[in-house]
Amino acid sequence: MVESEKLRKLRHDLSNPLAAMLAETQLLLLNADALSGEVVTGLRQIETLARKMRGIIQDTDV
Repeated sequence: MVESEKLRKLRHDLSNPLAAMLAETQLLLLNADALSGEVVTGLRQIETLARKMRGIIQDTDV
């Protein structure tokens, strides 16, 4: 497998679970008022890191 094909496969394989993780985190944050501050802080950190990972995946040249 050529390096660009491996990178394309890796990008594809990571994109779906990452999108699901980001979506679920955002859904939970819609009810932030019902959650503890510690939980909200953790969810926001997950959201930030997931967005960063998505950016890395999308910016990778193939």
